[in-house]
Amino acid sequence: MARAILCTMMDDTAGRRRFDAQVVENVPLCREHFRLRLRVAGRAFPPTKPGQFIQLGCRTPNGAMDQAALQGGDYDWQPGRPVALRQPELCAPMALLRRPFSLAGRGDDADGTWMDVIHRVIGVGTDWLAHRKPGDAVDLIGPLGNAFVLPAEKSVGLMVGGGVGLPPMFYLAHALRDAGWRAVGFVGALTRDLLAVSFAAGATPASDGSPGASVVEFARCGFDSVVTTDDGSLGLRGRITDGLVRYLDLQSPDDAAKTVIFTCGPDPMMHAVAQLAESRGIACEVCVEQAMACGMGTCQSCVVKIESPRDPHGKTATGRPWRYRLACTDGPVFDSTQVVW
Repeated sequence: MARAILCTMMDDTAGRRRFDAQVVENVPLCREHFRLRLRVAGRAFPPTKPGQFIQLGCRTPNGAMDQAALQGGDYDWQPGRPVALRQPELCAPMALLRRPFSLAGRGDDADGTWMDVIHRVIGVGTDWLAHRKPGDAVDLIGPLGNAFVLPAEKSVGLMVGGGVGLPPMFYLAHALRDAGWRAVGFVGALTRDLLAVSFAAGATPASDGSPGASVVEFARCGFDSVVTTDDGSLGLRGRITDGLVRYLDLQSPDDAAKTVIFTCGPDPMMHAVAQLAESRGIACEVCVEQAMACGMGTCQSCVVKIESPRDPHGKTATGRPWRYRLACTDGPVFDSTQVVW
Protein backbone atom coordinates (compact mmCIF):
# COMPACT_ATOMS: atom_id res chain seq x y z
CA MET A 1 0.00 0.00 0.00
CA ALA A 2 2.52 1.46 1.13
CA ARG A 3 4.03 4.46 -0.40
CA ALA A 4 0.89 5.52 -2.20
CA ILE A 5 -0.36 6.92 1.10
CA LEU A 6 2.45 9.44 1.31
CA CYS A 7 1.28 12.91 0.34
CA THR A 8 -2.11 11.67 -0.86
CA MET A 9 -3.98 14.94 -1.09
CA MET A 10 -7.75 15.03 -1.39
CA ASP A 11 -9.01 17.15 -4.26
CA ASP A 12 -11.18 19.32 -2.00
CA THR A 13 -9.14 22.50 -2.06
CA ALA A 14 -11.73 24.18 -4.29
CA GLY A 15 -14.28 23.81 -1.46
CA ARG A 16 -11.91 24.87 1.28
CA ARG A 17 -12.89 28.22 2.77
CA ARG A 18 -13.97 30.05 5.88
CA PHE A 19 -17.36 29.10 7.34
CA ASP A 20 -19.53 30.58 10.06
CA ALA A 21 -20.78 27.99 12.54
CA GLN A 22 -22.83 27.81 15.71
CA VAL A 23 -22.33 25.67 18.78
CA VAL A 24 -24.90 22.88 19.08
CA GLU A 25 -23.50 21.40 22.29
CA ASN A 26 -20.28 21.37 24.28
CA VAL A 27 -20.22 18.28 26.48
CA PRO A 28 -17.48 17.38 29.00
CA LEU A 29 -16.14 13.88 28.39
CA CYS A 30 -13.66 13.70 31.26
CA ARG A 31 -11.56 15.95 33.45
CA GLU A 32 -9.98 17.98 30.64
CA HIS A 33 -11.70 17.00 27.38
CA PHE A 34 -14.89 18.29 25.75
CA ARG A 35 -16.86 17.16 22.71
CA LEU A 36 -17.87 20.25 20.76
CA ARG A 37 -20.56 19.94 18.08
CA LEU A 38 -20.71 22.75 15.54
CA ARG A 39 -23.29 23.36 12.83
CA VAL A 40 -22.64 25.12 9.56
CA ALA A 41 -26.16 26.33 8.88
CA GLY A 42 -27.92 26.84 5.60
CA ARG A 43 -25.39 25.08 3.38
CA ALA A 44 -23.55 21.78 3.08
CA PHE A 45 -19.93 21.64 4.19
CA PRO A 46 -17.58 20.22 1.49
CA PRO A 47 -17.01 16.43 1.52
CA THR A 48 -14.68 15.15 4.25
CA LYS A 49 -13.01 11.88 5.21
CA PRO A 50 -11.48 10.54 8.43
CA GLY A 51 -8.07 12.05 9.08
CA GLN A 52 -8.94 15.51 7.80
CA PHE A 53 -9.15 18.49 10.11
CA ILE A 54 -10.48 22.01 10.48
CA GLN A 55 -8.94 25.20 11.89
CA LEU A 56 -11.08 26.84 14.57
CA GLY A 57 -10.93 30.47 15.56
CA CYS A 58 -10.68 30.19 19.36
CA ARG A 59 -11.94 33.69 20.02
CA THR A 60 -15.12 35.63 19.38
CA PRO A 61 -15.39 36.02 15.58
CA ASN A 62 -14.61 39.55 14.46
CA GLY A 63 -18.07 39.84 12.93
CA ALA A 64 -19.59 39.31 16.36
CA MET A 65 -17.38 41.93 18.05
CA ASP A 66 -18.00 45.61 18.36
CA GLN A 67 -16.29 47.04 15.27
CA ALA A 68 -15.53 50.40 16.85
CA ALA A 69 -13.80 48.61 19.72
CA LEU A 70 -11.79 46.53 17.24
CA GLN A 71 -10.58 49.65 15.42
CA GLY A 72 -9.61 51.29 18.70
CA GLY A 73 -10.22 54.86 17.59
CA ASP A 74 -7.98 57.81 18.40
CA TYR A 75 -5.81 57.95 21.50
CA ASP A 76 -5.09 60.93 23.67
CA TRP A 77 -1.54 60.17 24.69
CA GLN A 78 0.10 62.10 27.47
CA PRO A 79 3.91 61.94 27.82
CA GLY A 80 4.96 59.90 30.79
CA ARG A 81 1.61 58.12 31.07
CA PRO A 82 0.59 54.76 29.58
CA VAL A 83 -1.82 54.74 26.65
CA ALA A 84 -5.34 53.59 27.56
CA LEU A 85 -5.74 50.78 25.04
CA ARG A 86 -9.24 49.63 24.13
CA GLN A 87 -8.91 46.91 21.48
CA PRO A 88 -10.08 43.49 22.82
CA GLU A 89 -6.94 41.66 21.64
CA LEU A 90 -4.74 44.13 23.54
CA CYS A 91 -6.74 44.29 26.76
CA ALA A 92 -7.43 40.63 27.55
CA PRO A 93 -5.94 37.18 26.89
CA MET A 94 -7.01 36.12 23.39
CA ALA A 95 -5.91 33.42 20.96
CA LEU A 96 -4.70 35.21 17.84
CA LEU A 97 -4.00 32.06 15.79
CA ARG A 98 -6.49 29.38 14.86
CA ARG A 99 -6.15 25.90 16.33
CA PRO A 100 -6.27 22.63 14.30
CA PHE A 101 -8.78 19.94 15.30
CA SER A 102 -9.32 16.55 13.67
CA LEU A 103 -12.90 15.74 12.80
CA ALA A 104 -14.46 13.26 15.23
CA GLY A 105 -17.58 12.93 13.10
CA ARG A 106 -19.98 14.74 10.80
CA GLY A 107 -23.53 14.55 9.57
CA ASP A 108 -25.64 16.28 6.93
CA ASP A 109 -29.33 17.09 7.14
CA ALA A 110 -31.87 19.63 5.96
CA ASP A 111 -30.40 22.26 8.31
CA GLY A 112 -26.84 21.97 7.02
CA THR A 113 -23.79 20.11 8.29
CA TRP A 114 -22.79 19.33 11.87
CA MET A 115 -19.24 18.41 12.86
CA ASP A 116 -17.76 17.08 16.10
CA VAL A 117 -14.33 17.94 17.48
CA ILE A 118 -12.78 16.96 20.81
CA HIS A 119 -10.63 19.51 22.59
CA ARG A 120 -8.53 19.49 25.72
CA VAL A 121 -8.15 22.62 27.83
CA ILE A 122 -4.45 23.53 27.79
CA GLY A 123 -4.37 27.27 27.10
CA VAL A 124 -6.30 30.46 26.45
CA GLY A 125 -7.74 29.25 23.13
CA THR A 126 -9.08 25.91 24.31
CA ASP A 127 -10.28 27.53 27.55
CA TRP A 128 -12.36 29.87 25.39
CA LEU A 129 -13.77 26.85 23.54
CA ALA A 130 -14.62 25.11 26.81
CA HIS A 131 -16.90 28.02 27.76
CA ARG A 132 -18.89 28.06 24.51
CA LYS A 133 -22.63 27.44 24.88
CA PRO A 134 -25.34 26.41 22.38
CA GLY A 135 -25.95 29.20 19.92
CA ASP A 136 -22.52 30.81 20.30
CA ALA A 137 -20.70 31.75 17.10
CA VAL A 138 -17.48 30.04 16.04
CA ASP A 139 -15.71 30.48 12.73
CA LEU A 140 -13.67 27.81 11.01
CA ILE A 141 -11.63 27.01 7.92
CA GLY A 142 -11.82 23.65 6.19
CA PRO A 143 -11.76 20.95 5.15
CA LEU A 144 -7.99 20.59 5.40
CA GLY A 145 -5.37 17.86 4.96
CA ASN A 146 -5.52 14.36 3.52
CA ALA A 147 -7.25 11.24 4.85
CA PHE A 148 -6.75 7.65 5.90
CA VAL A 149 -6.61 5.14 3.05
CA LEU A 150 -8.52 1.84 3.16
CA PRO A 151 -6.58 -0.52 0.87
CA ALA A 152 -8.82 -2.79 -1.20
CA GLU A 153 -6.84 -5.90 -0.23
CA LYS A 154 -7.29 -5.28 3.53
CA SER A 155 -10.37 -5.78 5.71
CA VAL A 156 -9.32 -5.57 9.39
CA GLY A 157 -8.73 -2.20 11.05
CA LEU A 158 -7.09 -1.59 14.42
CA MET A 159 -7.75 2.00 15.56
CA VAL A 160 -5.19 3.14 18.15
CA GLY A 161 -5.85 6.53 19.72
CA GLY A 162 -4.35 8.28 22.71
CA GLY A 163 -5.60 11.52 24.27
CA VAL A 164 -6.69 14.03 21.66
CA GLY A 165 -5.64 11.47 19.03
CA LEU A 166 -8.99 9.73 19.54
CA PRO A 167 -11.25 11.98 17.40
CA PRO A 168 -10.10 10.75 13.95
CA MET A 169 -10.50 7.17 15.23
CA PHE A 170 -14.17 7.82 16.03
CA TYR A 171 -14.77 9.22 12.54
CA LEU A 172 -12.78 6.37 11.00
CA ALA A 173 -14.94 3.78 12.77
CA HIS A 174 -17.94 4.86 10.69
CA ALA A 175 -15.94 4.62 7.45
CA LEU A 176 -14.68 1.12 8.34
CA ARG A 177 -18.21 -0.01 9.16
CA ASP A 178 -19.55 1.36 5.88
CA ALA A 179 -16.72 -0.38 3.99
CA GLY A 180 -17.58 -3.72 5.62
CA TRP A 181 -14.35 -4.03 7.60
CA ARG A 182 -13.93 -5.73 10.95
CA ALA A 183 -12.29 -3.46 13.50
CA VAL A 184 -11.26 -2.94 17.11
CA GLY A 185 -10.62 0.37 18.87
CA PHE A 186 -7.75 0.89 21.32
CA VAL A 187 -8.05 3.71 23.85
CA GLY A 188 -5.29 4.76 26.24
CA ALA A 189 -4.66 7.44 28.87
CA LEU A 190 -2.63 8.02 32.02
CA THR A 191 -5.66 7.52 34.25
CA ARG A 192 -9.40 6.91 33.95
CA ASP A 193 -10.49 10.55 34.32
CA LEU A 194 -8.43 11.48 31.25
CA LEU A 195 -10.20 8.97 28.97
CA ALA A 196 -12.03 11.13 26.42
CA VAL A 197 -14.72 8.55 25.62
CA SER A 198 -18.26 7.65 26.63
CA PHE A 199 -18.83 4.31 28.36
CA ALA A 200 -21.89 2.15 27.83
CA ALA A 201 -24.08 1.69 30.90
CA GLY A 202 -23.05 -1.40 32.83
CA ALA A 203 -20.10 -2.13 30.57
CA THR A 204 -16.69 -2.15 32.23
CA PRO A 205 -13.47 -2.49 30.16
CA ALA A 206 -11.72 -5.79 30.83
CA SER A 207 -8.68 -5.59 33.08
CA ASP A 208 -6.94 -8.30 31.05
CA GLY A 209 -7.17 -6.31 27.80
CA SER A 210 -9.87 -8.44 26.19
CA PRO A 211 -11.97 -6.51 23.63
CA GLY A 212 -15.48 -5.61 24.70
CA ALA A 213 -18.33 -3.28 23.78
CA SER A 214 -17.61 -0.73 26.52
CA VAL A 215 -16.72 2.39 24.50
CA VAL A 216 -19.85 3.90 22.97
CA GLU A 217 -18.05 5.65 20.11
CA PHE A 218 -16.87 2.29 18.75
CA ALA A 219 -19.78 0.14 19.92
CA ARG A 220 -22.31 2.18 17.95
CA CYS A 221 -20.47 1.03 14.81
CA GLY A 222 -20.52 -2.59 15.99
CA PHE A 223 -16.87 -2.64 17.08
CA ASP A 224 -15.31 -3.78 20.33
CA SER A 225 -12.60 -1.83 22.11
CA VAL A 226 -9.63 -2.26 24.45
CA VAL A 227 -9.03 0.32 27.19
CA THR A 228 -5.68 0.85 28.93
CA THR A 229 -4.56 3.21 31.68
CA ASP A 230 -1.00 3.67 32.86
CA ASP A 231 -2.05 3.48 36.52
CA GLY A 232 -4.51 0.61 36.09
CA SER A 233 -7.50 2.69 37.25
CA LEU A 234 -9.60 1.31 34.38
CA GLY A 235 -9.10 -1.48 31.89
CA LEU A 236 -5.69 -3.03 31.31
CA ARG A 237 -2.87 -1.63 33.42
CA GLY A 238 -0.13 -0.36 31.11
CA ARG A 239 0.34 1.56 27.92
CA ILE A 240 -1.84 1.35 24.87
CA THR A 241 0.84 -0.68 23.08
CA ASP A 242 0.52 -3.34 25.78
CA GLY A 243 -3.11 -3.82 24.81
CA LEU A 244 -2.19 -3.83 21.12
CA VAL A 245 0.54 -6.45 21.62
CA ARG A 246 -1.86 -8.70 23.50
CA TYR A 247 -4.39 -8.47 20.70
CA LEU A 248 -1.84 -9.05 17.92
CA ASP A 249 -0.47 -12.09 19.74
CA LEU A 250 -3.92 -13.69 19.50
CA GLN A 251 -4.52 -12.83 15.84
CA SER A 252 -4.52 -15.56 13.25
CA PRO A 253 -1.94 -15.28 10.44
CA ASP A 254 -4.79 -14.79 7.97
CA ASP A 255 -6.23 -11.86 9.93
CA ALA A 256 -2.78 -10.32 10.41
CA ALA A 257 -2.28 -10.30 6.64
CA LYS A 258 -5.54 -8.38 6.23
CA THR A 259 -4.84 -5.85 9.00
CA VAL A 260 -4.07 -2.14 8.87
CA ILE A 261 -3.23 -0.23 12.05
CA PHE A 262 -4.45 3.36 12.12
CA THR A 263 -3.05 5.55 14.89
CA CYS A 264 -3.11 9.11 16.19
CA GLY A 265 -1.78 10.60 19.41
CA PRO A 266 1.48 11.76 20.99
CA ASP A 267 4.59 11.15 18.87
CA PRO A 268 6.19 8.65 21.29
CA MET A 269 3.01 6.57 21.26
CA MET A 270 2.71 6.62 17.46
CA HIS A 271 6.40 5.79 17.10
CA ALA A 272 5.98 2.77 19.36
CA VAL A 273 2.89 1.64 17.42
CA ALA A 274 4.73 2.10 14.11
CA GLN A 275 7.71 0.05 15.33
CA LEU A 276 5.38 -2.70 16.51
CA ALA A 277 3.56 -2.77 13.19
CA GLU A 278 6.81 -2.86 11.20
CA SER A 279 8.23 -5.66 13.35
CA ARG A 280 5.20 -7.79 12.49
CA GLY A 281 4.89 -6.80 8.85
CA ILE A 282 1.56 -5.03 9.38
CA ALA A 283 0.61 -1.93 7.41
CA CYS A 284 0.30 1.21 9.54
CA GLU A 285 -0.96 4.74 8.90
CA VAL A 286 -0.19 7.56 11.32
CA CYS A 287 -2.07 10.84 11.69
CA VAL A 288 0.51 13.28 13.05
CA GLU A 289 -0.31 16.05 15.52
CA GLN A 290 1.97 18.96 14.61
CA ALA A 291 1.42 22.51 15.82
CA MET A 292 -0.04 24.56 12.97
CA ALA A 293 -0.50 28.28 12.50
CA CYS A 294 -2.40 28.37 9.21
CA GLY A 295 -3.29 24.78 8.26
CA MET A 296 -2.94 25.54 4.53
CA GLY A 297 0.78 25.38 3.78
CA THR A 298 1.45 29.11 3.99
CA CYS A 299 3.40 29.44 7.24
CA GLN A 300 5.58 26.33 6.77
CA SER A 301 5.52 25.70 10.54
CA CYS A 302 4.27 22.09 10.71
CA VAL A 303 7.21 20.28 9.09
CA VAL A 304 7.67 16.52 9.38
CA LYS A 305 10.73 14.54 8.29
CA ILE A 306 9.68 12.03 5.62
CA GLU A 307 11.93 9.55 3.83
CA SER A 308 12.79 10.98 0.41
CA PRO A 309 15.62 9.57 -1.72
CA ARG A 310 14.87 12.24 -4.32
CA ASP A 311 16.23 15.71 -3.56
CA PRO A 312 16.61 15.17 0.21
CA HIS A 313 17.11 17.93 2.73
CA GLY A 314 19.41 15.74 4.78
CA LYS A 315 20.30 12.26 5.96
CA THR A 316 20.02 10.51 9.30
CA ALA A 317 23.04 9.12 11.15
CA THR A 318 22.35 5.79 9.44
CA GLY A 319 22.26 7.41 5.99
CA ARG A 320 18.51 7.47 5.51
CA PRO A 321 17.59 10.39 3.21
CA TRP A 322 14.75 12.65 4.34
CA ARG A 323 12.90 15.73 3.22
CA TYR A 324 10.62 18.08 5.11
CA ARG A 325 6.94 17.68 4.33
CA LEU A 326 4.05 19.70 5.72
CA ALA A 327 1.61 18.00 8.07
CA CYS A 328 -1.19 20.32 6.98
CA THR A 329 -1.04 19.73 3.23
CA ASP A 330 1.10 16.63 2.60
CA GLY A 331 -0.50 15.04 5.70
CA PRO A 332 -1.57 14.78 8.40
CA VAL A 333 -1.81 11.08 7.43
CA PHE A 334 1.42 9.33 6.39
CA ASP A 335 2.59 5.77 5.85
CA SER A 336 4.33 5.01 9.15
CA THR A 337 7.36 3.47 7.40
CA GLN A 338 8.07 6.79 5.68
CA VAL A 339 8.20 8.92 8.82
CA VAL A 340 11.69 9.66 10.15
CA TRP A 341 11.00 9.57 13.86
